[in-house]
Amino acid sequence: MTAETVLADRYVLEDVIGTGGMGRVWRGHDRILGRPVAVKEILSPAWLPTATAEDRWRATLREAQAASRLRHPNVVAVLDVIRTDRPWIIMEYVPARSLHDVLVERGPFDPAETARLGLEILAALDAAHRAGVIHRDVKPQNILLADDGRVVLTDFGLAVVAEGGVTVPDQVLGSPDFVAPEAARRGLSTMECDLWSLGATLYALVEGVGPFHRSTVVATLTALAVGPPDPTKRAGPLAPAILRLLERDPAIRARSDETRRLLAAVAEGEIPRRNRRHWRAVVVGAAALTLASAGTAAAVALPSSPPAPPPSAHACLDAKPDPAATAPDAETGAFALPQGWRWHTDEVGFTVAVPVGWSRFAAGDAVCFRAPRGTATLAVDPAIRPTADPADLWRGQESAAGALPGYARLRIGPVRAAEGGADWEFTWNAAQPRHARRITVTTEPGRAYALSWFTDDTNWPTDAPRFRLVASSYRGPS
Repeated sequence: MTAETVLADRYVLEDVIGTGGMGRVWRGHDRILGRPVAVKEILSPAWLPTATAEDRWRATLREAQAASRLRHPNVVAVLDVIRTDRPWIIMEYVPARSLHDVLVERGPFDPAETARLGLEILAALDAAHRAGVIHRDVKPQNILLADDGRVVLTDFGLAVVAEGGVTVPDQVLGSPDFVAPEAARRGLSTMECDLWSLGATLYALVEGVGPFHRSTVVATLTALAVGPPDPTKRAGPLAPAILRLLERDPAIRARSDETRRLLAAVAEGEIPRRNRRHWRAVVVGAAALTLASAGTAAAVALPSSPPAPPPSAHACLDAKPDPAATAPDAETGAFALPQGWRWHTDEVGFTVAVPVGWSRFAAGDAVCFRAPRGTATLAVDPAIRPTADPADLWRGQESAAGALPGYARLRIGPVRAAEGGADWEFTWNAAQPRHARRITVTTEPGRAYALSWFTDDTNWPTDAPRFRLVASSYRGPS
């Protein structure tokens, strides 16, 4: 290919400005309109060596048709599509660098910068989703930081147009560091998948690497929450938005409106700076729970990482709520909650999200919340004495739990969070099989908190994501 190659007697190819798995992008010139253009040359990807010319052409048309449905300043415009011995897409030329290249050169962005970038990426995704287009490959490499200040989403090579916002299962597509767990496991493509990828992109911008770049997810999330040298110098107030977008369950993952509110607050400086202890309290529980079970794009099974609790939490099972003892009403928390949830700020100083209608009561040192129907119970102990090995707390408690009929340990093990953490999950028999999951997190020397969730064993698949939301929302006394 030479610099004088001309397509359709109109588009002059000048030099290569980008390469990727699907082909090359050339800077070119439109002879007729006298303007610069970007020309994407479609090649057979290495992972699909048997692709025929017709396969490439159909894929090119799909990409061009998907992108051409969009007219938005945060999306690269498609101008034309041409077929020679290979397909070509003619696009708007945007003098720019990818966020990936900028990140490699200058290092991580601060939370406010990242939030502002996130708002523009979200605007592009909103426009795509309104048009029924699912991008399926949102990542820093496919986002341009233009010379004119725009943030532009590009490369719709994996995009699909889906009725109702969901495709039928097919092959797993996208970059492993940025693909949603449901896409990795089942090949589904949904608008919620794009939002997960947005969350992974925001994580990469503040951390410098994607959330699954390292060998263990928990270690990465711990770095997000409290990692060296100072948590407020990394995710800081952006952590709740990232964790809500990286929620494993797409049914409770942050939607566009919630994400916009969270990002706008950070971009505009509306979230006050908290101290180190505060951000550990907000994020560490989520780091241990929300993403420890998230699953990577490569569909690798992750170690189960549980919830939290007080040594006195078992007392919650026998105590009876006092309907007259209503909890202080909620404050506006660090992030927007799904419908059916409210913020609760307790008189002892902690704040946590609880389901609407749950009763508060005290049991020993624990503050407990119980569902109006059924047996689901949340226990919070905001101040417990940590042990040198956090798992020793649960080993000591297990000796008492062993008296429970049918007690069976599922796990006692470490959780990499803050100054140290551990979880304990078990089942036992009451009138029917029950299930408990508990986690303790040491936030600083001599200080720890614990959260516990008790429910019927048959309800655990439903209650597990609810407990993850509780853990991601919790913050302790400042």
